[in-house]
Amino acid sequence: MTGADDRLRRLLFQSFRVGKVKMDVLEALLAACITAVGFALRTAFPDSGVPGWEMLLAEWYLAVSCGILTFRLTGNGRRGLFVYGILMILPTVIMDGTIMGGSSCVGALLCVSALLLLESGHVWCFTAVSAALLLWDVRYAGLFAACAVLWQWRRIRSEQFLILLAAAAARFVYSYRIWLGADYTLTTFHWPNIYEIVGREAMQGQLFDPVATVGLFVAVGLLLLGMWALAQGESFGRPGRAELELLLFFGLAAGYFLPYMDQTYGYLFCALAVVWAAADLRCFPAPALLQIAAFAGYQECVNGESMMPMWVFSVLQLLILTGLAVRLLKEAKVVDLCARKN
Repeated sequence: MTGADDRLRRLLFQSFRVGKVKMDVLEALLAACITAVGFALRTAFPDSGVPGWEMLLAEWYLAVSCGILTFRLTGNGRRGLFVYGILMILPTVIMDGTIMGGSSCVGALLCVSALLLLESGHVWCFTAVSAALLLWDVRYAGLFAACAVLWQWRRIRSEQFLILLAAAAARFVYSYRIWLGADYTLTTFHWPNIYEIVGREAMQGQLFDPVATVGLFVAVGLLLLGMWALAQGESFGRPGRAELELLLFFGLAAGYFLPYMDQTYGYLFCALAVVWAAADLRCFPAPALLQIAAFAGYQECVNGESMMPMWVFSVLQLLILTGLAVRLLKEAKVVDLCARKN
């Protein structure tokens, strides 16, 4: 019996490699169990129907891509496995793809793939995927702001930046024209942003909602201000680290002020926040709070009300944004630059 126990122990801790990732047999079994649990959770809501295999595959591949991105940022395979496991059972992911039947994972998968391409040095491929995202939906406006800072930091070329600028401008004009004619009201959207604090009652009988229009131009102004401030600094950390934090900040900042953003807006940033937390364990509270705020939007959409008033989660998001802005300004040494000039 002792000999059998020793053989089993040696088998469980036997190491092997999958590409550049070193794993134990025990870790592989854990990954398989997490995958089974993740797929089982997605079939546990019969009233919503079983998601199609395309969406299940997209959500699985998103979790794998985020795990790979974490490994490349940290060089730690176990942190990559941790991110994979979290995303397979994350309530926000299950709520969108299974209960509501959404397809936000497709955009999130493309965005994470773009970050992987940039980290690998395939800048033109990154440009093509990013331009497609910018043309697809205005919710990815923060990606353009992050790319503008990367252009100032010489991470992307001028011709690549011009392609992204053209894609972002085309989508912005198209979305603005749709907003003016679609008779939307802010009461039909459930993303906890500034409108939960200032009020989201739309004025009827007009061609546009004045509150939402003001918020639109405030969003553009603040994004330009953030781009200018961070462009004064310099890149930091390992390749991919600065890009991840820039996308998180500008993406959340855009969604905080852009009108007509629904609960699915937070899907991408919940996934990126898990990678961020695994890459730097000191920032764990902010990604955890972001998961709560994003899930509140889904909860209000499905149940008609959230666990607390939505303005509470809007304030929470504002605090997360403020902390992220301070962190970026310090890491890019913008604060040091201002101190030297003064």
